[in-house]
Order: sequence, then C-alpha cells, then structure tokens
Amino acid sequence: MKQMLLLAKLQPAVGTPVVPTAGANAILCRALAPEPITAEQVERTLIRPYKGNGGKLTAGEHRKLTCEVELAGSGTAGQPPAWGELLQACGFSETVTPGVDVQYHLVSGGEPVLTLYGYLDGTLFKITDAKATVSFELNPKGIPVMKYEFLGAYSKPEEGAMPTGVDYSAFMQPKVVGKTNTPTLNIFGHSSCTSAFSVNLANQLAWRELINCAGASSPDRKPTGSITMEFPKATTKDWTEIVRKSETGACNIVHGLDAGNIVELQMPNIQPGPFTLSDDQGVAMMALPFDINPANGDDELVVIVR
Repeated sequence: MKQMLLLAKLQPAVGTPVVPTAGANAILCRALAPEPITAEQVERTLIRPYKGNGGKLTAGEHRKLTCEVELAGSGTAGQPPAWGELLQACGFSETVTPGVDVQYHLVSGGEPVLTLYGYLDGTLFKITDAKATVSFELNPKGIPVMKYEFLGAYSKPEEGAMPTGVDYSAFMQPKVVGKTNTPTLNIFGHSSCTSAFSVNLANQLAWRELINCAGASSPDRKPTGSITMEFPKATTKDWTEIVRKSETGACNIVHGLDAGNIVELQMPNIQPGPFTLSDDQGVAMMALPFDINPANGDDELVVIVR
C-alpha cells in the first residue's frame, strides 16, 4: 500500500483520453484510494424447482478514486498551482493574471474531464472522462487539505513496473492552519476564535449507463460549509436572529503569507442554519452550518491563489 502513485491530466474533450506522465503530471497526495470497480449487480430472478441464488450480472461498470491534496500555492504569484487541473475537473474555470494571481470561478457547463492513472505497486487503474467534486478543510494545528472524489470510465487493470522519474517539485510545502498562517477568517463581518472550518462543493456525481451513451454526470451542486467558533454575546453578533430571519452574508478565509503561496476562498452569499453549542475547555463554542448560495450565478465559491 505504500507503493502508490497518482497521475492526472486534462483531456482535450470527452472521449479523448490522454497519457499522463510521471515527470509532468504526478499528483502529490495522501489517502489515495482507487476503487478497482464500481458497478451495479442485476439479480437474475429465475424460477426453478429448488432453492438458491439465481446469480447476478454486472452492469454499469465504472471507477471511483479519492485522494487528499495539501492546500498550497505554486510559489510564484500568477502561476497555476500543481492541483489546478484537479480543481477544473470539479467545475471551475481558470483565469491566470501573470505576476498577480490565478482565479478559479465556477461554471455551469462545459467543465473539463481528466484522465487519471492510479498505481498500486505496479497495478494500474485507469480512469478516463473523469469528473470530480472537492471539499476544503482548514482546521487549526492541521495541514489544510482538499479532499477530492473522482468518477469516470472503467478499464481493465494493467500490470507493469511503477513509473520512474516522478517529479513533485511543483507542489509547495503547506503552512499549518493557525493564527499566524491564516490571517483572515471573516463571516458576516464577524471574526471569532475558530476551531474548525470546512467547505464542501458537493457536486452531484453519478454514472449514467444508457443505450448509445454512458459516462460520468454532474447535473447539479449544493455547496455547504461549517464553522466552529466561539459563541459571542448577542450584542456582538446575534446568530440566533440571523438564522431566524434567514439572512445571507459573505464569508472569506485567507491562508498563507508569502506571495505565490496564499490561497483565498471567497463566498459572497452564505446562509447559516440552526446551530449547536458545546464546551471547549470551559469556552462556549457554536457549530454553525451554512449553505453556499449563488448571488448572480456561478459565484458561490471563488478560489484565488496569489
């Protein structure tokens, strides 16, 4: 299980797989889990003069893969990060302003697909025409990560030698989440001591198997988030009234200090829901879930790397 490798490369179009290489397309990740085969099994409901199973037939075979990638920039402002292609497969466009930043904005159609090569000690699990979803986790005293789930076309496993010449140099070392390295976390204009923060893009992923067509589908997204922070006095921020009145507001978080290694998540229109309280070393903490809604369309979440 230690001998694992993930390669990923954007395809020019659906149905046009590419060949990623270890020198140009290696993904530095953790918790890599290729699923050898995902499928339905259709039961043969046969009637016979004796008891027993009638057998099953496999249908709609496809493949899933999950992994986690550390959240860090490229090291150079205006240069796409090494994980940029993964994010595009989640339904983001990429806009590069050299020397300034790289911005990822959501789209509602035409998102690219990936070819993935997942290696397990020489066994290759290919996935083509892969679509994805992602969640972000930034928890204090932890490494900020993106958790990806990919879904695409199945191919028969292949055996061979592990690729050589793997190059991870495009992946920067991340900064641990905390007061110093995470200078901004603002929600509804309020900054509070925070013990957990996450955002889930929640793309709906499904495999559609029909006559004349089969492939990964992502018909909708329902982004959500969650923040656990100190519960303030009502005179400071009355979260109960915000929830009761179904109010919406902005949230953004900035992680990183050095040019080229700063990542910002902007959510201009979130809507909090009912929350719970807990005790953390004698301090009242609130776990506040929220929906991430569009304001004008395809603007629920913006990822900026600068």
